[in-house]
Amino acid sequence: MKDFPQFFDWRGELGRLDYLKEIIKRLVILSLILGINIGLCLLVGLEITPETWDKNLSLTTIAGFAIMVPVDIRRLNDIGISPWWLVPVWFLSQIPEPLDGSPQVGAYTLLVIIPLLLWGLFILFKPGKTLREARRQIG
Repeated sequence: MKDFPQFFDWRGELGRLDYLKEIIKRLVILSLILGINIGLCLLVGLEITPETWDKNLSLTTIAGFAIMVPVDIRRLNDIGISPWWLVPVWFLSQIPEPLDGSPQVGAYTLLVIIPLLLWGLFILFKPGKTLREARRQIG
């Protein structure tokens, strides 16, 4: 129970490996929340189709925001980037995906999927404060 407040704490910094561990741990928790949410939707008779996915599973979106943002803020603090960069990234991630076969799929990939992938790789692989300080001491 002692680690629970730290789970939602956005103060401090988080190195690359710790960030990766936290993301994996939080994705497992989100998978459980998604499974429970789908189970509850099916229990009350709601159909989960691509058309109703966003309406029926908004709890998972809110949980994803609440669970992932603190760890992202801690990682951004470590690499020296303002946490406000998460605002455009979050809005970009909420753009609905076009239907399969529609002409907008290519534009969606180019304008949403590729920037989000590059952002994730940047956050994961950019050296943090510990590595920068170690390099300064050596050089």
